[in-house]
Amino acid sequence: MNSFGRWIFLVAFVLITILLVNKGIELWSIGTNVDGAGIGINFLGIEINDRVSEENIPSYACGFFITSAFTLLASIIALKVKRNRAAGSTRR
Repeated sequence: MNSFGRWIFLVAFVLITILLVNKGIELWSIGTNVDGAGIGINFLGIEINDRVSEENIPSYACGFFITSAFTLLASIIALKVKRNRAAGSTRR
């Protein structure tokens, strides 16, 4: 993958990380204070679950936070791999 492709990958993963954290904060702030039996959860226009009960909303928020940590870690690893390859090519 060329340098431009790596930067696109990095920017996309950082953007997804920000969106996941935002959704996690949104769900965490709702907590169990909902009207009716529960809520529907959508992410990027994709319906994840249409009936999440009140007691399961915090676990979905934690799931979004954990997933955002994974995407942030993947973007950091991609950045480190890029730097290591660039440093390795100058040593030869």
